Amino acid sequence: MALQPDGYLGFATTPSPATRALVEDINIKRRAAYSKEALTNGATVEEMALRSGCCLIAERTVAGEKYQTPSGQWKTRDGSAPELDPRCP
Repeated sequence: MALQPDGYLGFATTPSPATRALVEDINIKRRAAYSKEALTNGATVEEMALRSGCCLIAERTVAGEKYQTPSGQWKTRDGSAPELDPRCP
């Protein structure tokens, strides 16, 4: 599993059924959290998810971890800054 720019987890490789189920559950919980934040901040769920995705990829990924670029390509983080969506704050 790896971070996507839309704030959700995805798969850089084909997961096992158990891993897929776990990620689907996590993503459902993320959507609920983004929905709550959106109501509080007068934003859309998608805006809150993107903001979270930007922050998570920029601040939480470390060298060796996979993330998805805005173009949909999976990259492995190295020592340089990750490729972020141009809409990131």
